[in-house]
Amino acid sequence: MNATEPGRAPDFLIIGAQKCGTSWLHHQLRQSDEIFMPDDKDHEHFSYVGNLNAEAFADWCRRFAAAPAGQLIGDANAAYFWTRSGSAWSRQPDSFNPDIPRSVQQFCGSQLKLIVMLRDPVERSVSAYLHHIRHGAITPDDSILDTDLPLGIVDMSLFRVHLANWLDVYPAENIHIVKALPDSRESAVTTVETVCRFLGAAPPPLERYYFEPVFPGLPRVVDESGVWLRAAGEDQPALASRPDAEKIIDGERYLRVVSAEELARLRELFAGQAIV
Repeated sequence: MNATEPGRAPDFLIIGAQKCGTSWLHHQLRQSDEIFMPDDKDHEHFSYVGNLNAEAFADWCRRFAAAPAGQLIGDANAAYFWTRSGSAWSRQPDSFNPDIPRSVQQFCGSQLKLIVMLRDPVERSVSAYLHHIRHGAITPDDSILDTDLPLGIVDMSLFRVHLANWLDVYPAENIHIVKALPDSRESAVTTVETVCRFLGAAPPPLERYYFEPVFPGLPRVVDESGVWLRAAGEDQPALASRPDAEKIIDGERYLRVVSAEELARLRELFAGQAIV
């Protein structure tokens, strides 16, 4: 089969959440001899209503046409986990699919396996906020709590809400949840091996593992007074000057981008959202 011919639908999806290690897991699973995943992660096929037709689905499946016979096929998109929550931060693009779980089931079937990567929800929101600052979608003048930001910075951390929406469509035995980011080489190997057992595939050989974050994010200092970024430096975004929120750390000037009050508000919002 070549890439111009239709491929078969995937056996599994990594569905998010954003800034929870999905790129890292995507890279690791691609090292298994029994798993095929395209290298172009975050192809947001099911995120938009314009793709919910047979022709677009066939085009999407062509991404898997090169999969050898007998290999499991998977795909990864960190935004699929972002369902409608009804929160004040639930704003999504007008063309965004209001029911991703049901669309996935309609096109990929009820036997599909799903992998969800999670972490501390406050840490995830801060990481997402800094990610979008780094890539220019927002500026540090935009508060992390701004309800007008259509990026899921806060809303996607309502883990129990989004997971419940997926469980309305897929049974729990179809969903494997990684509850925290690996914090050591041993936990990284265990995470991948456990995911592979869930999929029914052999894990990659140890020499193929990658033990660093694929997208490490902006270096930051988090303390009781907030989240701080260096005021200047290679790969640092342009930060607004905040004379009442700056300090010297290890001889360098840092500016506060998330206040202690904002962190407290996030902890309040996400009370009970962590999956433990």
